[in-house]
Amino acid sequence: MNVNLHEALEEIRQWVGDRKATSPYTKKGCRVSMANVPTERVVLDVDLAFPTGRADTNQCDFVLFYIDTAQSSLIGVPMELKRGDVDASEAVAQLQEGASIIDNCTPKDVKMNLVLVLVHGDSMHKTQRNRLRTSRVRFRGEEFPINTARCGHQGNLAQALAKSSKR
Repeated sequence: MNVNLHEALEEIRQWVGDRKATSPYTKKGCRVSMANVPTERVVLDVDLAFPTGRADTNQCDFVLFYIDTAQSSLIGVPMELKRGDVDASEAVAQLQEGASIIDNCTPKDVKMNLVLVLVHGDSMHKTQRNRLRTSRVRFRGEEFPINTARCGHQGNLAQALAKSSKR
């Protein structure tokens, strides 16, 4: 590994610049909690970074970057926040775009791991939930599952990250 993880995170911080997300991390009436998430992190607001002028796009809402010291790797977390009905196909496409953003803005010689998170409202149709469970997002030659969390719950992101092992 040629690049120090802290240097890589600092490079990402410089690239994100004023397009960083600020607390509270809310989109469309859905809030993600950063409680128990490493404080040395960078959160990209994808709408600020890549404005489209359209409400419906295939881009996720936020991308979180942090260092996992236990794994000695940089973690990239595309996040999509949905308060209302969840369309699994749409959510997968948005998270796939988040994975592409991470791939394009991180050095290739840095050990990376990807954790995909859909933060949603209280209910999700069974069909959509089953589609999410079987869906995978490709990143650097591997496939990763999608983790879910509920809007507004304290520690919701940390809980989704904790169940992030590949299934």
